[in-house]
Amino acid sequence: MTNTTICRGCGEDISFDRNKNDRWAPVHPISRQPHRCQTERTCEGPGCGKAFKGASWMKLCPDCFRNQGGGRQRAQDDASPPRTTEDLKPGPLGDDSDVPF
Repeated sequence: MTNTTICRGCGEDISFDRNKNDRWAPVHPISRQPHRCQTERTCEGPGCGKAFKGASWMKLCPDCFRNQGGGRQRAQDDASPPRTTEDLKPGPLGDDSDVPF
């Protein structure tokens, strides 16, 4: 059996293995399948409050996430207005031996 540790997110026993990108990733110690935290969560969507299982960073249940537009199609904030350009101020004059930067 391999060395195991406890997942900080859900408390299950996990091991680490190298994935296809040659990076260490958490896996189930026996089946060697990728570990996905499944803790009890409560949806923070407006008026929802459903209980669902997911990672500690998840705020919305799958239904609310899909209704919001999900991942890449989700509405983004409006772009901030462009900055005004500033004119460069002349630097102090020095002799030719000064470093130019």
